Amino acid sequence: MRCTYCTRDVPDASFCTWCGRRQAQGGSRFAHFGPHPGEHVFNPGVITTLFPHLGRHKVHEFRWALVAGIGALFLLDLAGLITAALLCAAFLLPVLYLMYLYEAQVYRDEPGSVLGFTIGGGLLLGLVTTLVVKSFSGTLVLQTIYGHDTQALLVLGLLVPVVQELLKLIPALLLRGRAFPERVDGLVFGVAAGLGFSIAETLVRFSSVLTSLPARVPPANWIYPLFTLAVLLPLLQGSTTGAIACAIWRVGRRRFTVREAAVIGFAVAAHVGFILISQLLSDRGLSQLLILGWQAVVVAAMLVVIRYLLHETLREEATDMGFIESVCPNCHHQVLAARYCPLCGKALAAAGGRARDQRAGAGSAPALEV
Repeated sequence: MRCTYCTRDVPDASFCTWCGRRQAQGGSRFAHFGPHPGEHVFNPGVITTLFPHLGRHKVHEFRWALVAGIGALFLLDLAGLITAALLCAAFLLPVLYLMYLYEAQVYRDEPGSVLGFTIGGGLLLGLVTTLVVKSFSGTLVLQTIYGHDTQALLVLGLLVPVVQELLKLIPALLLRGRAFPERVDGLVFGVAAGLGFSIAETLVRFSSVLTSLPARVPPANWIYPLFTLAVLLPLLQGSTTGAIACAIWRVGRRRFTVREAAVIGFAVAAHVGFILISQLLSDRGLSQLLILGWQAVVVAAMLVVIRYLLHETLREEATDMGFIESVCPNCHHQVLAARYCPLCGKALAAAGGRARDQRAGAGSAPALEV
């Protein structure tokens, strides 16, 4: 049959294997997110955005694992085990991402390099950066605004986030140009580096609390900062770095566009806004729930930007290998496909490492014609 949108000859199925759009009149190109076609592009799902290689069956397992981790955090807070809750908050998302990297085999044959350069490198840079910031932040003195001095606000709320974004990119970019050509790899490695950075940031910032609090204390108003430390701050650190890495991953091989520049600018602005506005709201004595709401809005916007960038770049940059017989990693059907699974619409460039290697091997043989 002929695709309604790209007008190419495709297998008679629900989705076009070239452009990924459902074969129905009037369908939006944003109705099905490439890595996870069951969701809209502008749906800010955490797991389906930052874990793009997972099939739909595994998505639910990781989603429930995240919910269980957050539930454990609440129980530790209710029991007054604040030290244990802080440690759980620091490691929840990074450990979940380690499990994802192993499950999807994103690293292919280089697990040591990928884990060391991303999570390990991010953790090391986060440790050094946060120690340096902590050492000089108390020496900043100028006119007071809302309880914080102007110089401290400018440095800690503006300069530090920008420097962090520059440093967090280094571990991911060390893997660029190896066996990981797709932008989805840049996203995943950037997220991993950002999550490693968040571990060190949380442990250093709360080192005095971790060492001074007894094993059990009366329940206090810790639940809001714990949720920020466990979910929102790691998501911010991971998503901003992942978005920037995804945007620049193929610079030198493809033209750098206004869209990529806008994504980088938005990521830096989101990081600055998250830290700076949260601090200003806190200094005004406003509700912690309001601060949490602001932080959630920033993170959700960042996730939507990542989904848009990833969806569009997968559609534009997928490698043309002709029609190849393969098993879709999402719906597990044997299909004749080029860029997208014709049955479920998953972008095959976002398949796990094993599936991509099988497909690359098939691509070295003569491609089938339709």
